[in-house]
Amino acid sequence: MQSLTFRFLIGFSITVFILLIIMPLLALLLNIFSNPLENFIDYESILNPLILSVTTSLVSTIISLCVGIPLAYILTYKRFPLKDAFDTIVNLPLVVPPTVAGYLLLITFGRYGLIGYPLHLFGITIMFTTFAIVIAQTFVALPFMVRSIRASLQDIPSSLVDAAKTLGASEYEIFKEIILPLSKTGIMSGIILTYARAIGEFGATVMVCGLLETLPIAIFNNAMSGNREVANILSLLLIVISFGILTLFKRIAIRG
Repeated sequence: MQSLTFRFLIGFSITVFILLIIMPLLALLLNIFSNPLENFIDYESILNPLILSVTTSLVSTIISLCVGIPLAYILTYKRFPLKDAFDTIVNLPLVVPPTVAGYLLLITFGRYGLIGYPLHLFGITIMFTTFAIVIAQTFVALPFMVRSIRASLQDIPSSLVDAAKTLGASEYEIFKEIILPLSKTGIMSGIILTYARAIGEFGATVMVCGLLETLPIAIFNNAMSGNREVANILSLLLIVISFGILTLFKRIAIRG
């Protein structure tokens, strides 16, 4: 009886996997091949979102890296009041609904926002620009960078750091010569996960991008307007990019 139940659970899991993962991918391929290639005349509707997504995700990943390393270091090695609360705030974008994240950015960087209003007085506009997309992507993706690097820092033996302190090494020397080299696997994993999260971001970005279109937004707009040919190609591009990112992440994890 237990063996039969176990087989049923295995079969049920495989069935659900096929229905929810394999079948949608198959449906996408069937949609692509059922439409002749000569229908894809407007290449700008494909290239523009692709270029925008790739570049903004790269910039947001670089920003997340520059901010994430110090944050991970502070959360790992520093002691200060309300550290747990600070840690929770750093990871808050992981659980905040994307629409809430987008609204927070609107009331912060919008024309009458906390930061946007003073900037507007000097003729600087952030919302509905490429920079707004970068901010939204960084907001939602930064925790992935921090968590990956922090996990790597926590694996560094404390004896190495203590020995370096005993020998008179400064905090900067310890960071440069010990912590940074030993955390390179976590840093690379953080870069990959952050880029993957940024390039797939939709909910927060759609509220701050205006008329600009990243890949996810372009897919949504084309699907809703009935332009399935473009939506199919954009979806395939994003899947291929995501597959490549996951493959790279697995290889780095194995080497690490």
